[in-house]
Amino acid sequence: MSLLTKIKHVFSPPTPPADLRLGRNDPCWCGSGMKYKQCHLRSDERKRSANRAAARPAAPGLF
Repeated sequence: MSLLTKIKHVFSPPTPPADLRLGRNDPCWCGSGMKYKQCHLRSDERKRSANRAAARPAAPGLF
């Protein structure tokens, strides 16, 4: 791995694999050494919730 690649890896935000499903007490996918529930659980749940809401069809209007 070149020095430039290592620098890009250190400064780029980590992205979780798309099909990753971790338990709350598993080590976090980002490699921080923390439990998933203390590291990225909340932000990942917010992203999943927003994706589900965007994929939902619009409700018909009441008027």
